[in-house]
Amino acid sequence: HMRFVEELTQAQIGERLGVSQMHVSRLLSRCLARLREGMLTTG
Repeated sequence: HMRFVEELTQAQIGERLGVSQMHVSRLLSRCLARLREGMLTTG
């Protein structure tokens, strides 16, 4: 939501959550991979 709706940068999200930008990047990658996999298996 913060990344794609509020259009915050990874650094801004990290500041809000109290984690590093790199951690935000890893979380986004993991979430997007799960979404992609789910879309491929249900399509």
